[in-house]
Amino acid sequence: MRRLAARSAVLCALFLGACPDDQPQDPLDPDLLVALAEAGGRGRGEALSGRYFTVSEVLECDCPQRMGVDLCAGGAAQLIGLDGPAEVVQVDGWLTFTPEAAVLPWALSGAVERDRSFALAGLSALAVGLFTIDLHARFDGEFAADRRLHGELAHRLLGELPDGPVDCRASYAIDGEPVPDA
Repeated sequence: MRRLAARSAVLCALFLGACPDDQPQDPLDPDLLVALAEAGGRGRGEALSGRYFTVSEVLECDCPQRMGVDLCAGGAAQLIGLDGPAEVVQVDGWLTFTPEAAVLPWALSGAVERDRSFALAGLSALAVGLFTIDLHARFDGEFAADRRLHGELAHRLLGELPDGPVDCRASYAIDGEPVPDA
């Protein structure tokens, strides 16, 4: 087996196009998410900060039904609080997004650019009693001139629930509008 691996490495070096590392990187790879979460952008000020009300629409989902909850039919969106209030904070090139009504506590951070586009990411974990669940998430989008936001959020749920393991992905179209100050 080791000889086969060594031969593959040599062949890979000789024929660069045949290397397994040429495969595209998983957009929810933990190392990539950490790099995105720590990146700053060129957007200035704090004009995009505030409370937003967000709604989601499932684009793709391979999550199974777990504990009587259909994770694809809005269950995961409820679990992570995609439909409801969220706190958005902008500080000179940095942006955070924190849903307020999430069962699993989580937040995303990352870069916001001058053109109001953003790339946010985060890793969260929750251990409660008999189950543990990790959330790997990424939110790419932009703000319109009227401060409404829209984009696509992708996540991976990974862990052990009382009724078995879970490792699934979903993506959502997210729209949000600022909540007027009271």
